[in-house]
Amino acid sequence: MNIKKKLKTVNADEFGLPSRIKLAIDSKDNHYIIKNIKSRIIMKDGEKINEIANQIKPNTKGFVFLATTAPVCSKTKNYLEEKKINIVFDYIVL
Repeated sequence: MNIKKKLKTVNADEFGLPSRIKLAIDSKDNHYIIKNIKSRIIMKDGEKINEIANQIKPNTKGFVFLATTAPVCSKTKNYLEEKKINIVFDYIVL
């Protein structure tokens, strides 16, 4: 049985990001970039996610994760892991 991560939404403006980008935080001060799309997350998306993470990282003590329900391309998954961005599929936004 997988335990779902409980996330609380955060205002993207706090990090100088556009409001259309969805961010969340967990109880351990880890930040999550939320991508709920139907299509696969490809390398182009991964590069944008990395840019967003680079704006978040200086302002947080925790880690940055990608929270998504979409499948992730294997090259993109490896790229994000190299950049220290892990992927979470089981989560609940409160």
